[in-house]
Amino acid sequence: MTVARKVEPLRSCVRDAALGSTDSVEFRHAVLDAIRTRIPYDVALMTMVDPATLLPTSQTTVGVDSPPSHAVETAARLEYGPSPYANAIGKLARTSVGVQTIRDAIDGDLRDALPYVELLGPMGMDDEMRFVVRGRDRLCWGGGVVMRGPGHRFSDDEVRLLAGATRAIGEGLRLSLLRQAPRVTAEVTGGPAVAIVGPDGEVESATAPAVAYLDRIGAEPGSRMVPAVFAAERLRNSGSAAAVTRARTIDGQWLVIRAGKLDGRGTAGRVVVTLEPAEPAEIVSLLAAIHGLTAREAEVLGHVLAGKTGVEVAHRLFVSPYTVQDHLKSIYAKIGVNSRQELVAQLFFTHYLPRCDTPVGPDGWFAGAGSRNERGPLNSP
Repeated sequence: MTVARKVEPLRSCVRDAALGSTDSVEFRHAVLDAIRTRIPYDVALMTMVDPATLLPTSQTTVGVDSPPSHAVETAARLEYGPSPYANAIGKLARTSVGVQTIRDAIDGDLRDALPYVELLGPMGMDDEMRFVVRGRDRLCWGGGVVMRGPGHRFSDDEVRLLAGATRAIGEGLRLSLLRQAPRVTAEVTGGPAVAIVGPDGEVESATAPAVAYLDRIGAEPGSRMVPAVFAAERLRNSGSAAAVTRARTIDGQWLVIRAGKLDGRGTAGRVVVTLEPAEPAEIVSLLAAIHGLTAREAEVLGHVLAGKTGVEVAHRLFVSPYTVQDHLKSIYAKIGVNSRQELVAQLFFTHYLPRCDTPVGPDGWFAGAGSRNERGPLNSP
């Protein structure tokens, strides 16, 4: 059977999983099972990422009871450190295919490369195929790796087969975030949700609320601390004052994860990571992406949620009121509401939205849009 004929059954299986899964964890397991029946592997992992930052927020691993010691810390250091193998997720996300074997990604002898020496080799693996997944919105919602032991390298046909299904997987991940909302939100005990990441990339300590939030994000045994470790390593090597990303818990609550230096020793310093419930202004760009709004629809949404009438929106955007109404119909259909009142209730949002298409900055507000404090309380127009 040709690769083209094999792709559609895999896509169909992924679409069925997207419809039948209750959350992103269940969906990730279903996808990895579907891949395994068509592209056999020994070990695999799949992560969710915040499309604005490409930081991993949760991880599913199969084929191994628990990742090797320090595997998460090593992966984070390789991804964000100064080595020539850094920014693997970002580089792959910029390619048109989004799938690549490690042998194609690394020049020279694979066995001399740090990813092999520090990760692949110690796990007894000899080859891996990396992938990122993007939805129809072209945003990257996740990625993963499938690995094989000695003597069984991934073929070009297998690369093409997986590449043919990545869009369906990305769209399924995006939709899985919506499916998590109906669950009853778990309670987190009071107190600060803080984790301290040491110079070696290992979590030295974490408060009970931080552990509770990390568990609710959907991290599985051995990878619970993935969001904290990757955020800390990203901060150490970025030169920024803070690193910020967003994640959604299995029970539907949005969180903001912030990393800041605890001391001033550059990449050798300790990092404090905090987790807290996200305010709507901090996640609206992600919500717009999840619901598949176009750039113009996101712009209309911002004005509508700020209380502007259809005529006022039309005047601001230099279009007719009829065009605004058409955009609103499309927005309502995508979000699943029938009126402005339902829209506001659905998104829990009443604050003016200056920018829908930019990532969050160090203070949790939109990068380049001024600080949140400059705009007053969330319930002000």
